[in-house]
Amino acid sequence: MRMRLALIAAMVVTAGIAATGLFLLTDRLARDHLEPIFPHLADATFSLTSSTGEVITNDDLIGQPQLMFFGFTHCPEICPTTLYRLSSTMETLGVSDQVGIVFVTVDPERDHAEALSDYISNFSKNVIALTGLDQDVKTLADHYRVVIQRVSLADGDYTVDHTASVFMFDQDGAFSGVIAWGESDQMIEGKILRLVKAGS
Repeated sequence: MRMRLALIAAMVVTAGIAATGLFLLTDRLARDHLEPIFPHLADATFSLTSSTGEVITNDDLIGQPQLMFFGFTHCPEICPTTLYRLSSTMETLGVSDQVGIVFVTVDPERDHAEALSDYISNFSKNVIALTGLDQDVKTLADHYRVVIQRVSLADGDYTVDHTASVFMFDQDGAFSGVIAWGESDQMIEGKILRLVKAGS
């Protein structure tokens, strides 16, 4: 039993080191302007529809730092928690008008404009929600290596498993790192502040 617990503990430590390594790597890429592991916004050409019916392209998001997150309105925990934490953190830091939050649905079948509009009304006013054709959403998700997996439920309904990372872009649309699920408030604050200062 002790050996098993020791093995589990070692695995947890290893996973933590790997996660920390990823955070440090993406932060270093942002600071040193090295070739990113994810595309810049300018290289991820897309055209999707916002919750207000406006057509939004990647070019429309350049000019202000952006935090992009893929999720869906029926998500029970990760999506609302992430959007709430981003919204509240930027409000606390006083930078809500300096950074945009882009919520891209991974469930366009259910997440039409009206549903998205109602959903994001629960969060900061700087959140925009995007939907579109399945293939258009998948193409953008593939650019950022976002996993989207539809999972059937016993009652005939379905849910969607998806990557929970937030992708950060500076005001020029350059990839500037990620915020991973479960990061501390202090780490999130530091990354957002650095993103704002880089554009000032």
